[in-house]
Amino acid sequence: MAKQCLKYSMVLAGWLTLVPSAYSQTVLEPQTNATIINFSEYEQGSGKYPVKMTISKDFLRIDDTQEGKDFVLFDRQKKIIYSVSADNKQTIQINNKAVTIPSPIDLKLSEKELPMDKNAPLIAGKASRHHQFFVNKKLCYEMISVPGLMPDAVIAMQDFKQVLAGQQAETLRVIPGDLQEGCDLSRHTFYPKRYLQKGFPVMEKAMLQDDSKTTTPAAVSYSRVLINYSQKQVPDSRFKLPDYEILPIN
Repeated sequence: MAKQCLKYSMVLAGWLTLVPSAYSQTVLEPQTNATIINFSEYEQGSGKYPVKMTISKDFLRIDDTQEGKDFVLFDRQKKIIYSVSADNKQTIQINNKAVTIPSPIDLKLSEKELPMDKNAPLIAGKASRHHQFFVNKKLCYEMISVPGLMPDAVIAMQDFKQVLAGQQAETLRVIPGDLQEGCDLSRHTFYPKRYLQKGFPVMEKAMLQDDSKTTTPAAVSYSRVLINYSQKQVPDSRFKLPDYEILPIN
């Protein structure tokens, strides 16, 4: 009996020495409060694909694959975008630069608010609104948004688009004037925050523009629909860059 008790005590002691290590790895790993937002996106030529945004007070991470190997990380405090490529083992760095050049063509902006269906469901107790955005009388963008929904996420998305706009402005110097189009210039460079000023986008779509002067778009070039969102604690490691070569492009 004494030998059995001793053997049992040794096994128990050995098991207990393993518990703190496993416990500390699971529970004591640093965590951060974050908003998880899942979208379904469509892009002409690529079809539909899932997109996940993970937003904390310091970072915005965007994943458009299930594997999570390639992702975009936006440092909200430093205003720097990192685009990570696992295949190339490289990270592209986009620094924040103000848009200082004028638009190469005139941009006359207008918009219209359309009535919502009276039976449209509330989202988090808030009503949606339907907007259309025009540039030079062409319908460029359409959005259903919810004012007051996830305001911090909206700020993160606005700041992210503004940094991208600075990079877009740099590329305009080498794009011939006859290839520049008002809707793209408005959305990507000179008024990147325009659409998000209406609230959180639960549905949005961009129109593919042609050379005609009609307001009828040729097709939808891009769309995004909100699937769901939640508040969670996520590991701090989700906002860490891999140990790849970093290549600044501006």
